Amino acid sequence: MPIEETGSLNFLPTSGGQFSFVDELGFEVFYADGHTEKQMLPVISHKGQKIAFAGDLIPTAGHVPLPYVMGYDVRPLTTLKEKDLFLNYAADNNVLLLLEHDSVNEVVSLKRTEKGVRVNQTLKCDEIF
Repeated sequence: MPIEETGSLNFLPTSGGQFSFVDELGFEVFYADGHTEKQMLPVISHKGQKIAFAGDLIPTAGHVPLPYVMGYDVRPLTTLKEKDLFLNYAADNNVLLLLEHDSVNEVVSLKRTEKGVRVNQTLKCDEIF
Protein backbone atom coordinates (compact mmCIF):
# COMPACT_ATOMS: atom_id res chain seq x y z
CA MET A 1 0.00 0.00 0.00
CA PRO A 2 2.72 2.58 0.79
CA ILE A 3 4.26 2.15 -2.67
CA GLU A 4 0.87 2.46 -4.34
CA GLU A 5 0.02 5.56 -2.30
CA THR A 6 3.19 7.33 -3.51
CA GLY A 7 2.18 6.75 -7.14
CA SER A 8 5.24 4.56 -7.73
CA LEU A 9 3.22 1.39 -8.34
CA ASN A 10 1.48 1.09 -11.68
CA PHE A 11 -0.37 -2.01 -12.81
CA LEU A 12 -0.33 -2.95 -16.49
CA PRO A 13 -3.68 -3.23 -18.19
CA THR A 14 -4.52 -6.71 -19.45
CA SER A 15 -6.88 -7.61 -22.21
CA GLY A 16 -7.38 -11.19 -21.05
CA GLY A 17 -5.07 -12.60 -23.75
CA GLN A 18 -1.38 -13.39 -24.04
CA PHE A 19 -0.41 -9.82 -25.03
CA SER A 20 -0.87 -6.50 -23.33
CA PHE A 21 -0.17 -3.39 -25.36
CA VAL A 22 1.01 -0.45 -23.31
CA ASP A 23 0.95 2.32 -25.89
CA GLU A 24 1.57 5.19 -23.47
CA LEU A 25 4.81 3.52 -22.37
CA GLY A 26 5.77 2.31 -25.85
CA PHE A 27 6.04 -1.41 -25.26
CA GLU A 28 4.13 -4.68 -25.26
CA VAL A 29 4.12 -7.49 -22.72
CA PHE A 30 3.65 -11.19 -23.48
CA TYR A 31 2.31 -13.20 -20.56
CA ALA A 32 3.43 -16.82 -20.13
CA ASP A 33 2.44 -19.36 -17.48
CA GLY A 34 4.15 -22.56 -18.67
CA HIS A 35 7.62 -22.16 -17.19
CA THR A 36 6.54 -20.27 -14.08
CA GLU A 37 3.21 -18.66 -13.44
CA LYS A 38 2.81 -15.02 -14.51
CA GLN A 39 6.11 -14.65 -16.36
CA MET A 40 6.15 -11.36 -18.29
CA LEU A 41 8.22 -10.92 -21.45
CA PRO A 42 8.57 -7.27 -22.50
CA VAL A 43 8.77 -6.31 -26.18
CA ILE A 44 10.25 -2.87 -26.79
CA SER A 45 10.90 -0.80 -29.90
CA HIS A 46 14.38 0.63 -30.31
CA LYS A 47 15.45 2.55 -33.41
CA GLY A 48 12.52 1.06 -35.32
CA GLN A 49 13.39 -2.52 -34.34
CA LYS A 50 11.30 -4.62 -31.94
CA ILE A 51 13.31 -6.54 -29.34
CA ALA A 52 11.83 -9.09 -26.93
CA PHE A 53 13.35 -10.24 -23.66
CA ALA A 54 12.84 -13.99 -24.14
CA GLY A 55 13.33 -14.80 -20.45
CA ASP A 56 12.78 -18.40 -19.44
CA LEU A 57 10.34 -19.13 -22.28
CA ILE A 58 13.25 -19.27 -24.74
CA PRO A 59 16.41 -19.14 -22.60
CA THR A 60 18.96 -20.04 -25.31
CA ALA A 61 19.20 -20.31 -29.08
CA GLY A 62 19.05 -24.08 -28.64
CA HIS A 63 15.56 -23.70 -27.16
CA VAL A 64 14.10 -21.98 -30.25
CA PRO A 65 12.77 -25.19 -31.87
CA LEU A 66 9.27 -25.71 -30.50
CA PRO A 67 9.69 -29.07 -28.71
CA TYR A 68 12.72 -27.92 -26.71
CA VAL A 69 11.43 -26.75 -23.33
CA MET A 70 13.16 -26.81 -19.98
CA GLY A 71 12.75 -29.99 -17.95
CA TYR A 72 11.53 -28.11 -14.90
CA ASP A 73 8.74 -26.06 -16.54
CA VAL A 74 5.72 -26.23 -14.25
CA ARG A 75 3.35 -26.72 -17.21
CA PRO A 76 5.35 -27.99 -20.22
CA LEU A 77 2.28 -28.44 -22.44
CA THR A 78 1.31 -24.83 -21.75
CA THR A 79 4.88 -23.80 -22.55
CA LEU A 80 4.59 -25.46 -25.97
CA LYS A 81 1.44 -23.48 -26.79
CA GLU A 82 2.93 -20.23 -25.51
CA LYS A 83 6.20 -20.78 -27.37
CA ASP A 84 4.34 -21.50 -30.59
CA LEU A 85 2.35 -18.27 -30.28
CA PHE A 86 5.37 -16.19 -29.23
CA LEU A 87 7.76 -17.57 -31.88
CA ASN A 88 5.22 -17.07 -34.66
CA TYR A 89 4.55 -13.52 -33.46
CA ALA A 90 8.31 -12.81 -33.37
CA ALA A 91 8.95 -14.33 -36.81
CA ASP A 92 5.96 -12.54 -38.39
CA ASN A 93 6.93 -9.17 -36.90
CA ASN A 94 10.73 -9.34 -37.28
CA VAL A 95 11.20 -9.27 -33.50
CA LEU A 96 14.72 -9.92 -32.23
CA LEU A 97 15.05 -12.13 -29.14
CA LEU A 98 17.39 -11.12 -26.33
CA LEU A 99 18.60 -14.38 -24.74
CA GLU A 100 19.61 -13.81 -21.13
CA HIS A 101 20.66 -17.41 -20.38
CA ASP A 102 22.70 -18.09 -23.54
CA SER A 103 26.43 -17.79 -22.86
CA VAL A 104 27.29 -17.50 -26.58
CA ASN A 105 24.32 -15.98 -28.44
CA GLU A 106 23.16 -12.63 -27.08
CA VAL A 107 20.47 -11.79 -29.64
CA VAL A 108 18.88 -13.79 -32.46
CA SER A 109 16.61 -13.07 -35.39
CA LEU A 110 14.15 -15.71 -36.53
CA LYS A 111 12.94 -17.18 -39.81
CA ARG A 112 10.27 -19.63 -40.87
CA THR A 113 11.41 -22.95 -42.30
CA GLU A 114 9.68 -26.17 -43.33
CA LYS A 115 10.47 -27.43 -39.80
CA GLY A 116 9.02 -24.37 -38.05
CA VAL A 117 10.56 -21.19 -36.67
CA ARG A 118 14.35 -21.35 -36.42
CA VAL A 119 17.28 -19.02 -35.68
CA ASN A 120 18.13 -16.93 -38.71
CA GLN A 121 21.03 -14.81 -37.49
CA THR A 122 22.94 -14.26 -34.25
CA LEU A 123 23.90 -10.76 -33.16
CA LYS A 124 25.74 -9.03 -30.34
CA CYS A 125 23.92 -6.45 -28.23
CA ASP A 126 26.29 -3.69 -29.33
CA GLU A 127 25.21 -4.31 -32.95
CA ILE A 128 21.63 -3.32 -32.19
CA PHE A 129 21.90 -0.78 -29.35
